[in-house]
Amino acid sequence: MSAQLQQQQNDLQALLIEETQKVRTLQMEVAAKESELEYLAQKMALNGVDTSSIHSGNELELDDSLLGLLYVIL
Repeated sequence: MSAQLQQQQNDLQALLIEETQKVRTLQMEVAAKESELEYLAQKMALNGVDTSSIHSGNELELDDSLLGLLYVIL
């Protein structure tokens, strides 16, 4: 393999590693936010807050935004 091709391969591997790390970081951030949302929903439920009205208007938007984020990640 020529030196130029080897350098291109090394550059592409480094880029792949970098992008993979970005994906993992974003996945961890999403998981943390999901956990935080679960915690807050449970906390509100324990305090007697009706969460059905809160979720009814935002559920589709939240799902769509998460799907969009996952599409970008993948």
